[in-house]
Amino acid sequence: MEGRKGGDIIGEQKPRIKVISHDLGVDREKAFIVPLSDLHIGDNFNEKKFIAYRDWIINEPDAFTVLNGDILDMSIMGSVGDTYAVERPRQQRKYAVELLRPLVEAGKVLAYLEGNHERRVIKSTDEFPGETICELLGIPELYDADGIMLFLTVGHDKKGIKSRICYTAYMLHGWSGGKQWGGLANALESMSKSIVADVYIISHAHKKIAFSRMTLIPDTRTKSLRWKKQLFFSSSSFQDWNGYAIRGGFSPSTLGSQRLRLSGQHFDAHCSI
Repeated sequence: MEGRKGGDIIGEQKPRIKVISHDLGVDREKAFIVPLSDLHIGDNFNEKKFIAYRDWIINEPDAFTVLNGDILDMSIMGSVGDTYAVERPRQQRKYAVELLRPLVEAGKVLAYLEGNHERRVIKSTDEFPGETICELLGIPELYDADGIMLFLTVGHDKKGIKSRICYTAYMLHGWSGGKQWGGLANALESMSKSIVADVYIISHAHKKIAFSRMTLIPDTRTKSLRWKKQLFFSSSSFQDWNGYAIRGGFSPSTLGSQRLRLSGQHFDAHCSI
């Protein structure tokens, strides 16, 4: 180990995951988190479906959202998408800002990730579309290009206001191939190998899936074991079945997203599809 700095030792490296904390209200009895992802603005984007979800989130006092990548389609030369069938990238970006601004103004956006479609532009031009969108919307602190760990504090339990309830949620855009459900489930569960969280959120595959599991966590303070429920789910898309999806043999998707319910009265996370 001679010549190495302490910070270079793997066990002492500072984690490079973006951490974002939100206090959703001490008197809130519940909070709904509705991930919005894979809009693919510019290529078969189902605007009507998205606006219905967006407006429900805005009008439901307990609802919030995370934006989990592929907001823009961004097909470029060499990509599998239809390069000449989409709006120009700058038009996609302008329209995204217009569509998302009401969510931001209502204080409903908790986080924003890039997707693999935006990464095409990042790789080719070094422009980060999601970063630009967040800057234009005035929420640069909610952005990351890779992955985000959320700490969400909701309400308080029966012990009193001083006993707050905090949930952790780890979100990635995703990487799993979209044809087989098993591959998506395996990708979701593999997220827990990197970070311990209450909730794991993935997108990308345009499929709705949710499952939970129990795991034992050692408590060094009491020298005992305690059960921890972990919830895994994948959100779907707002892109109609057309073009590349048909040619590639992908099944039609159920559009939209699940609704994650976080109790503000006792520790419990639940997902409704």
